[in-house]
Amino acid sequence: MLIFIHGGIPGVTPYASGPHIWGRRAAVELKGATVDAMVANLARELPEKAHLVGHDLGGLVALTLAAEMPERVRTVSAVASVAAAPSGDSVPNLTLAHPPQPLFSRESQRWALERVSYSHHHIDDALLDGCEAAARKQKPVGEDFVPSLMAAKSKLYEVSRSRGFPVPVQVLWGTHDPLGTFEQGLWLFRLLAAKQKAAQFHAINRAGSLLFREEPEQFEQIVSAFVESA
Repeated sequence: MLIFIHGGIPGVTPYASGPHIWGRRAAVELKGATVDAMVANLARELPEKAHLVGHDLGGLVALTLAAEMPERVRTVSAVASVAAAPSGDSVPNLTLAHPPQPLFSRESQRWALERVSYSHHHIDDALLDGCEAAARKQKPVGEDFVPSLMAAKSKLYEVSRSRGFPVPVQVLWGTHDPLGTFEQGLWLFRLLAAKQKAAQFHAINRAGSLLFREEPEQFEQIVSAFVESA
């Protein structure tokens, strides 16, 4: 079973994310006020051991679930997972700063989607309809979210360095991702691959944060080959 998990932080990311971001793929909704809650809810929703493909925050949730409950996960594909990547003392990313008002309007969300993409051809009415619908029901995360995010990253790195990441894992990154540098993607891969031989890194050219929408054929080929070889 192949499960897709969306990224985006409710009420923070200027576009309202959700399963609709993945198009027709079998995606699940992230639920919970903290990363731990999201992991627990995802575990309950998995009917069987699954291959997880997570974008951004969804990547961190998938990686955390695999680290804590490897018996529930076959493989993990972390896609443009800035949420899971080391950040250090880098300069704040201003890609999504000063979005047009009103926030979460159709045009405001189009602006945000264009800003995180290399090309705009994938931003269609179906995507914008889904973002508008998601914006009407989203509830901003509370003050517990950021501490839970940092704690989840710390635990993930500790597992990777000590006993090793327990399942086959790959990192996919767009060469023109405005939200996370290419070096961040490589460092995430190096951490996960430290003691996991079945680890891969794939760069997708001419793609931003939504690489699975911008280069869908290449993305599908990479994920399918990885899942089939596991």
